[in-house]
Amino acid sequence: MHIMATNDNNYTRTTNSSSSLNGKTTVLKYEKSSCLFCNEWFDSQTFTEHLIHCGQVLEQCPNNCNAFVPRIRMRTHLKECPRARSQQPQSNSLERLDQFMDNRLTQFEKDLSALRSVLNEEIGQRLHLITDVGNLRKYNQVLEDWKHETAENVNGLKALLNEEIVQRQFEVSESYKDNVANFDMIKKVKTDIQSEMETLEKNIQRLSMEVAEQVNHLNDNTMKLEEMILENEKKSLDKFIEIEEFLKLIDGDLKTKFVANSDLNAKQANMDLEVKSMKNIVCETEERCEKLEDMVKQVDMQLHQNMQTLADLENHLATQQRLASLQNTRGHLIWRIKDFSKKLDEAKQYETILHSAMFSNKQYGYALRLDIHPNGKGTWKGRNLIACLNVLAGEYDALLPWPCRLQADIIIRAQYTNSEESQDYVKTILVRKKNDEFIQNNQYFHIPHKIVMSRNYLHNDCLYVEVRVLK
Repeated sequence: MHIMATNDNNYTRTTNSSSSLNGKTTVLKYEKSSCLFCNEWFDSQTFTEHLIHCGQVLEQCPNNCNAFVPRIRMRTHLKECPRARSQQPQSNSLERLDQFMDNRLTQFEKDLSALRSVLNEEIGQRLHLITDVGNLRKYNQVLEDWKHETAENVNGLKALLNEEIVQRQFEVSESYKDNVANFDMIKKVKTDIQSEMETLEKNIQRLSMEVAEQVNHLNDNTMKLEEMILENEKKSLDKFIEIEEFLKLIDGDLKTKFVANSDLNAKQANMDLEVKSMKNIVCETEERCEKLEDMVKQVDMQLHQNMQTLADLENHLATQQRLASLQNTRGHLIWRIKDFSKKLDEAKQYETILHSAMFSNKQYGYALRLDIHPNGKGTWKGRNLIACLNVLAGEYDALLPWPCRLQADIIIRAQYTNSEESQDYVKTILVRKKNDEFIQNNQYFHIPHKIVMSRNYLHNDCLYVEVRVLK
C-alpha cells in the first residue's frame, strides 16, 4: 500500500495487488480534494466549479460595514446591515423577490446538506472497503509465503529421503555380499520408507488443494469489492452531475432577476458614491479639527510662557530696584516654596522655572539667585528636581575680582518637630563665571522626585530650600 500526499487538501491512494495463480495485476486509484470553506470532498474535475458556487465563501459587505459574510447569508446580512438602515427602503416587489429567493436558498441548503451527508457516508464506506481489500491481500500474501515455505520443506524432505534410500541401498548391497539372510529386512525397510513417502505426498497434495481454495476465495472477494467500488463511483458521479445541473438552473434564475433589478443597482451605486463623498468630507473635517487642537495647545503653551516671562521681568525690575540696598549680604538664603504640587504640574505642562529672591555672598559682593526646574531639565527631565546657582549682573561688579569662583551648599530642609530626627539633603556645587558679560557654565544639583515625595521634605505642600555660600 502506497500513500502519496499532493497538498494540504488533496491525496492520491494507489493499491497494487498480484496473484501467482492467474498472473493478473489490478491497480486502484482514489483521488479527492477538500473544500477550504465547507470541508466537503470533491473530485478534481468538480472541485474548481464548486469553489465558484460554494455558499460558504466569505465576501465583503457591499455597504462597507467592514463585515465578511458567507455568500449564502449575504441577503440576510444586507437586511440587518447597520449601513443599509440609513438608505431608502426598497419596493415591495423587491422584498417579495428576496423572500422568495431566501426560501428557495434555504430549501436548497437543506437538500445540499442531505446530499453531503450521503456522500460522506459513501466515502466512509468506500474507505472501509479499501482497508478490507488491503487486509485480504495481506492475508493472501501470507498464505503464498506459507505455501512456498511448505513446498521448500517438502522438497528438502524428499532429497533427504532419496539420500537415505541411496545410503541404505548401498549398505544393503554391501551386506548382501556378506549375508543373504538380510535381504528380507532390506525389503521391509524399503516398504516402510515408501509408505512414509506416500503419506507425505498425500499431505502435501491436501495442503496444496486447501491453499488453492483459499487463494481462489480471496480473488473472488477482491473482484466483488472492486465491482462494488466502481458502482459506487458511478452513482456518486451521477449525483454530482445532477447537483451541477440544478446549480446551473438556479444561476440562470438569479441572473434574470438581477437583470430586472439593474435600475435599482444603478441607484444603489449612486448612493454609495454619495456616501463615500460624505465620508471624505468627514475625514477632512476631522483632520482640520485635529490641526486646530494642536494649534490651540501651542498657543496656550506660548501664552503661559509669555506670562511667566512677564512675571520674571517684573521680578527682575523689582530686584534691580533693590540691588542698591540688598539686605541679605551674608551669603545665606532660606527659600520657602508654597504650592509645590501645583507648580510641579505646571512645570510638567509648560516647563516653568522657579526663581528665588536675590542675595549677595557678602556686603558689596556678587549678586546671586537660585533657579529651580521642578520637572527637571535635559536627561533629568520628568524624574528629578534640578537647581542651579546663577551669578547676575550687580551694581558692584566693576569693583569685584573676575573670574568669579564660588562654592555653595544647597540644602533641602527636612521638616521635623524633633530636630534630632531631621536629616537634610545636602549638595555642594561650584559657581564659575568669567566676567559680568560672559555666560556662565552652570553646575546643576538634582534630587529625584521619589525622595522629595517620600520623606518629610514636603509638608503642607511647602518645600524649604537653603543656600549657604562658603567663604
